[in-house]
Amino acid sequence: MIKKDNLEVFVYDSIIALILTNHYRPGDLLLETEITERLNLKSRTPVHHALGQLIAKGFLDKKSKKGCFIPPLTPEDAEHVFFARENIEFQTAASAALHASDEEIDELQMIIQAEVETGESGDIVGYSAINETFHEFIAQISKNKYLQGYSQHIFWRSNSYIFFRYYQFKVSMAEREFKISPGQHMEITEAIAKRDADKAGKLMKQHVRRTFESIFKKQ
Repeated sequence: MIKKDNLEVFVYDSIIALILTNHYRPGDLLLETEITERLNLKSRTPVHHALGQLIAKGFLDKKSKKGCFIPPLTPEDAEHVFFARENIEFQTAASAALHASDEEIDELQMIIQAEVETGESGDIVGYSAINETFHEFIAQISKNKYLQGYSQHIFWRSNSYIFFRYYQFKVSMAEREFKISPGQHMEITEAIAKRDADKAGKLMKQHVRRTFESIFKKQ
């Protein structure tokens, strides 16, 4: 029998995999009963918890008693989302440069190494998880709980566009992302290690802007 914690991780990862493999699209309802049956689970509880996490993170929206759904995507919303994200993450990276410990910087470098290895394997689901870990950890080591909360929410809202306009429909671009993004993450980490708050923030802002432009400016 799978332990409760492991089961909830399995369900969460499985839902992300279903989204990345185009099983769900913007506007679709994600129903606990349907997902429970698809994953051959005896209880809806872990599905309920996983969907709750994605609602709390801002990736899914709640629709009264019917369940939750993937918000519709629009160019105007994307502009607002990525503008907010690049400015919030500018602050998280700058604050991390001022407050991160040497041990935390070492951990950032290990995350990037894992990112490189996952990208080389071509595992889109795994790569998405490692990328999330990198950005969330920088927010964590900013030592500002408000930045951390806002950063997580806007990261997941931007992921709607990354998942549906980048990974699913632009496989060749996703492969390039596996090669480009770790290098940019390393540059940000090096600026944090040097305690250069302004450079770390600017590099992060450029990194987020490049992602936006890769999605929308090169159709």
